[in-house]
Amino acid sequence: MPKKKAKAIADAADMVVDGFAVSRHELGYKIVNLNSGNVVVVSGKFKVLESSMDEIEEAIAVRNLTENMEFLAA
Repeated sequence: MPKKKAKAIADAADMVVDGFAVSRHELGYKIVNLNSGNVVVVSGKFKVLESSMDEIEEAIAVRNLTENMEFLAA
């Protein structure tokens, strides 16, 4: 992903952790890997709804979200 695009996504995100930008989404949360550009959308109960990530990348993204929920911008 081009650095300019990654920066724009990170700036618009509610939280950035370990290279993943997390934003609230109408279905729950949208997580973008700022290195690869892959995206996963998870429900409020952390179930994968849509994804362009492989299973390992999804697991890392969801783990980062669940472990850092307290830091998610209000």
